[in-house]
Amino acid sequence: MNPRLKSSKKWTNFPKEYSDQIQTVFNENFAQYLDNAELIIEGRIYTEEIVLRVGYCEEGRLAHANFEVSMNYSQQQQDAIKRIHNCVDAAAAMMMEYFENDGEVDFPYVWKEVPFQGKKLFLQFTTENTNLEAEANKLLGVDDETMIFEEDESEDALSHAEQSEELSPPRDDEDYQDPEDDNEEDKKKKLH
Repeated sequence: MNPRLKSSKKWTNFPKEYSDQIQTVFNENFAQYLDNAELIIEGRIYTEEIVLRVGYCEEGRLAHANFEVSMNYSQQQQDAIKRIHNCVDAAAAMMMEYFENDGEVDFPYVWKEVPFQGKKLFLQFTTENTNLEAEANKLLGVDDETMIFEEDESEDALSHAEQSEELSPPRDDEDYQDPEDDNEEDKKKKLH
C-alpha cells in the first residue's frame, strides 16, 4: 500500500483491535456479497495522512479488489479517529458500488481527489495481493511487528543492489584482483 503524499515516509499501523473492529463492521455489512471471499483490512497513520485499504479477495483468485482511501489529518487537532471513520465510510461506499455493479466500476487507479460527505478525501483502486506481499516480506526478513515503519525510497531491486556491497559486483572503476593472482603471491611467499 502506497501513501498519497510524497512526504509520507514513516507510519504506524492501525492498532490491531481497531483493525479488527473495522473488519467486523465490513463482514457484517457486506455478508451477503462475501460468500467464500476474504476481506483484508490495512490501515496506516502517517504524520499528515491516514490511509485505509479494504481488500476483497475471492477464493481461488490471485488479484484482490482493493478499495483505498487517503485523508489529510492534523496531529495538533488530534483528529485521526474522525479521519479513520471518514475513510471507513468512503471505502464502504466504494465496495457497495463495486458489488452493485458486479465489479464493473470506473474507480481511479491513482489517487484522485473526491468530495465525500462534505470532506475532501482521495480514492484509488488497486489489485495488489496483500497475502503474497506479506509472504514475500517474510522471505525477505521484513519484520511486521515493528511499531514504526519507514517507506523505502525505491522499490527497484537494481537500486538496492547498487547500495549493497554484498549484492553489487565490482565496478569498472574499482580495482579488481583476479583470485589466481592471489595464488601466485601465496606461492612466492611460500618459496621465501
